[in-house]
Amino acid sequence: MKKLCFAAVVAFATALANGAAAQDKLVYGAGMITCAEWQQYRSSGNRPAILQAQAWIDGYLSGSNASGNGPDFLMPKPSDIAYYAWIDNYCSQNPLNPLLQAVFLLKRELLSRAPSR
Repeated sequence: MKKLCFAAVVAFATALANGAAAQDKLVYGAGMITCAEWQQYRSSGNRPAILQAQAWIDGYLSGSNASGNGPDFLMPKPSDIAYYAWIDNYCSQNPLNPLLQAVFLLKRELLSRAPSR
């Protein structure tokens, strides 16, 4: 039983360390706004801010897809509206999180649904 508990603790610590390493990368641009700011831009119709944030999201997803060795998670491509609606839902529940977190989780969701090679 002690070995099983120790193995679980080691696995949990490893998962935390791997997640922390991925989040320690420097990110620029609109991905650093909060979910609350994203929601405010969307609800107020602040078109320049919305377009900037949407372009950042599109660039992040496209760049991640193109630079990764995994499956093409953007094919078949759902409409951008579906991406933004997913982010709207996440951000309504997590207003203090950065937009980057929402997009990172959206990418993970898309990867889980991607057809394998």
